[in-house]
Amino acid sequence: MVPLPFLEYTLSHPHPKGHWFLLATVIVFLATTPLLILVNFATLGFELVPSLQTEWRSHTVPLETLWGTRRLPPLLRPRTIPRCEPKELGRGDSFRVTGSLFDYTVMSTWNQSHRSLAAGVQEQERVAYKGESFADCFVSTARYDYSLSEQTHSVIAGVRCPGYKEYPIEITMQTTVTFSWELTKDFIGQYYGGGLDLLNLTETSDYRKTVLAVLDVIASDALGILQKRNLSVPPLSIRVFFRNLDPDTAILPDRATTSRMTYVNGTQPDSYPAEGFIYTNTIYNLVYVVMDAINLDLGNTRSPNMFRNISRFPQVVFNNQAPSGINSETNWSKGLIQSFYYGHIPDQYQTWAETLRKDPPANITLANLSGPNKSTMATTYLCPTYELKPTNALLTSVFVGSSTMILSVWGAWMFFTAFLARKIMAPQVICYCDDCKARRLKEAMRTEAFRRRTANQNNTGFFTRLMARMGVEGRPKNIIYPADLDPEDQGYDTIPHSGRPMLEHMPDSKKVSDLGGSATGEK
Repeated sequence: MVPLPFLEYTLSHPHPKGHWFLLATVIVFLATTPLLILVNFATLGFELVPSLQTEWRSHTVPLETLWGTRRLPPLLRPRTIPRCEPKELGRGDSFRVTGSLFDYTVMSTWNQSHRSLAAGVQEQERVAYKGESFADCFVSTARYDYSLSEQTHSVIAGVRCPGYKEYPIEITMQTTVTFSWELTKDFIGQYYGGGLDLLNLTETSDYRKTVLAVLDVIASDALGILQKRNLSVPPLSIRVFFRNLDPDTAILPDRATTSRMTYVNGTQPDSYPAEGFIYTNTIYNLVYVVMDAINLDLGNTRSPNMFRNISRFPQVVFNNQAPSGINSETNWSKGLIQSFYYGHIPDQYQTWAETLRKDPPANITLANLSGPNKSTMATTYLCPTYELKPTNALLTSVFVGSSTMILSVWGAWMFFTAFLARKIMAPQVICYCDDCKARRLKEAMRTEAFRRRTANQNNTGFFTRLMARMGVEGRPKNIIYPADLDPEDQGYDTIPHSGRPMLEHMPDSKKVSDLGGSATGEK
């Protein structure tokens, strides 16, 4: 195979002052090799692995890991951490916030930054959630439901999140809080689970315990009062609905938006019957406590809250004493019925609401609570995280990286030394002896043979040209090899045959003239 001229090494002589070049090469690589290995240990010692994180992390968060800002020089640090995978939020999704008191179901999501209108109606869309706060959310609607057949009292609260500049998404949600004599149906019982006694948690300062305690005893009032037969015909169901609640006052209107009572005999008056007004304070007490508990769980500081400001409690929670004509000891909140976790009502009071207003039990602490520190979705995010590599993987990465860098430095060093050697090389004379002429002629013939071979490849196929580039090719046409010639016809001393094309056929006179001598061999 004839080597390509442009791939040949241009400096065919030894470096001048070669021992200095050798010494410089040894010094340079003794200094750079350990440094390159250390750089690879520092930069290849970690890897990105997926992990579950409880908080959203953007790409602007500074890197604080073992191989991060505290260990690496500034030039070797990873610039940023890849951000986490955001969550999707849309209709039908259920979640808790960091307070973890209530479960919220998304009813609608509206992107306020743009309006996608179809037939004049804005369409809902699933939006990305990246750990934004729910502190601007508030209870906007409330519905009270009583069911005699199920023996349950439920408060269904509608929550509205108007959005803000950084997150212009309007979200409406709903949560249902159900109270029952059955532990498996009751909200408090489901929260703590079976077998866990709330009285054993009296030492905790967690705001959740106070909220759940107030919910438990106020719900006990409602369960006890509605169980007693105080009407001529017992109610089968009661429904009271409040809408457009003002977040700045958080006050229920004196007149409900709608209210219905159905008797066990199937009758349902067009308007709420007057005899049912004896349950008004019971219903309002339960709705107020649930509403303020939800606002506290959401981290809402805009609306007044009985748990944040204890002075609000007597303003919105009524004593709810028995109306005239009803025996408070047997036909009202008292009786065999008792709270799951706090027992019977003290003798001097008629209801738990009156007890909390006047003399709360020692194990129910009413105080100004701070609530949750933040209010975000209680979920996990898939986040890339830097972690140390295992030893085997680390050594492999360091070996490959160091080898690549060392070879790159070697190539750059060879280029630099060759350039420097050509600059300091002494001038060289051109030899005209017979051996030099024969060597130059041989190189000229090799170059000419390569040129002709390249010309012959213009009419060949792709595969033939590829094989020729690899050095596997047929013999070119019109090329005469020295071994096929008679020594007397060559016009010069025989050059040992190397197996490569050497010379084209030409007249004897031209060969003699090219060698620069006469036919007789005289000089």
